[in-house]
Amino acid sequence: MNRHTRRWRWVPLAALSFMAACGGSDDGTGPNQPPPTDFSLRTVGGGNNVPDRFSSDLWVYGNHAYTGTWGHGPRNGNVGDLVYIWTLDAGGRPTRVGSVSMSGINTVSDVEVSSDGKVLLFSGEGGPNGGIYLYDLTDPVHPTFLDSALATNGVHTATLGEIGGGRYVFAAKNAPDPALLIYDVTDPADIQPAATVPIPPFYGIHDTYVRDGLVFVFAWNTGVIIYDVGNGMAGGSPTSPVEVSRLVTGDAGLKAGPSVHNGWWFHNPVTHEARYLFVGQEGPGLLAEGSSGDIHVVDVSDLRHPVEVASFHLEDAGTHNFWMDEAHQILYAAYYNGGVVALDVSGTLEGDLSDRLLAQVRPGGDGNTYVWGVQLAGGSLYAIDMLSGLWQLGITLP
Repeated sequence: MNRHTRRWRWVPLAALSFMAACGGSDDGTGPNQPPPTDFSLRTVGGGNNVPDRFSSDLWVYGNHAYTGTWGHGPRNGNVGDLVYIWTLDAGGRPTRVGSVSMSGINTVSDVEVSSDGKVLLFSGEGGPNGGIYLYDLTDPVHPTFLDSALATNGVHTATLGEIGGGRYVFAAKNAPDPALLIYDVTDPADIQPAATVPIPPFYGIHDTYVRDGLVFVFAWNTGVIIYDVGNGMAGGSPTSPVEVSRLVTGDAGLKAGPSVHNGWWFHNPVTHEARYLFVGQEGPGLLAEGSSGDIHVVDVSDLRHPVEVASFHLEDAGTHNFWMDEAHQILYAAYYNGGVVALDVSGTLEGDLSDRLLAQVRPGGDGNTYVWGVQLAGGSLYAIDMLSGLWQLGITLP
């Protein structure tokens, strides 16, 4: 039953028939959509601008963006050992202007800029130099190396968190001995280990989300694990995390199991609740061809007793990373070959959320879309596509 209080009408976008050729210009010449009349997403800039490598993560800060590269399977003979640097023009359109290179890895697996814009963080895996790396952004187009911390078998994701006046990195160490690694990076030129929390090797730990002194660990088939690292509810700290609770979400009928991949703890400014945790399930997929996995909604009103209450399924596609417009109560989700999806998450969420779909767009068109992640910044939604690069999407709210 649909009990949410706000109703939307989804206006589907015209099918994208544009197919990019390799070797597109760095500033991109992606297809533009006609002006929308209701809520919609449309491509307005960028795209087809990383022909030499597969893309991975992204982070936008101010007038610059940073995107990773993926190389578990090389593209044009190149692995993912670069972070690309972009400038955004007055309208938000991206142009590639430089890169940071790191030898001894084949994938830049995560990218983030600190809240003050001073430090670039990225993680690496797939080689002897896997770990976390910090760079100074005094000159955002020419980052300078500060420090690194290597981890055997590399780090799959890394998240910055500010707790008790200090700044920390929460890193997902890869199998065969997966762990939550916590580093004190208050002095970014002197990374200090703070804690190591072993994670069961059911694939292990994939991602983390840090908010209000809690870290949510997305631990594949072990499920979601919540730790107090400074919240106070269980007496934990960054140097001594304390488990609050855990939950294994549903498997959505996939033989691979729950495959708990990522999440976002929604703080709703309208209801003043922090009730829902959105959890991404990354099922089996094949680059450029297909993907699987649903969005699961967990009620964390009682953080000690989380309960799954709803889910969203998109046929023939699976979700990856999220971003939220909390003020407008909209969840944006990367959906690999499904492109980018926007969901209305206002009001009470329960059961099948298929009627919450607001819009869907495949930035690169069929056969050229495999979106890794999204970020809302400067009034635009940016999408990083493994195949077709960095896109700027326009948003129209009713």
